Amino acid sequence: MEKRSERIRQRLRAAQLEENTKQAASNMALVNKVLLGGKAKNVPEDEAFPVSSDKDLVALELKISESEESKKRYIKAVTKLLKRNNLSKTIKSVMAEQLLCAYNISGRNGRKALKSFPQFFSVLIDCIGSLVGQQAAERALSHALGCVKNNANKKKKKTM
Repeated sequence: MEKRSERIRQRLRAAQLEENTKQAASNMALVNKVLLGGKAKNVPEDEAFPVSSDKDLVALELKISESEESKKRYIKAVTKLLKRNNLSKTIKSVMAEQLLCAYNISGRNGRKALKSFPQFFSVLIDCIGSLVGQQAAERALSHALGCVKNNANKKKKKTM
């Protein structure tokens, strides 16, 4: 009698596990559908830029983290964009100005943290580090973000 009840419990656990797995898969499909509604869903790497919203940034993070090959393609695309001019100008071809103003590296002073997107952040740092004549990558990125924010504030003052 005890063996029979144990088998029934095992079958019940297996059925519950299977149901939970199906539910998790369904939830993940829904999350992917909602999150990947941005630019980075099924577009070539070059067309995923500039990233213009938080939603696009999350989608890009997911695309970069798919595989090492995907990460290499994005590094190549971002490097191509950043080589055009100095960093404080070309960073706007990677992320939209309003998004750059909302973020900083560590998330201090009421801003969002770029480090909360580790794959995207590592792509940026790798690309900046590969540029010729560039200072330390994080410092260069921090300086470029500051320049973009200063320019945006100057534009605001002119329109007032």
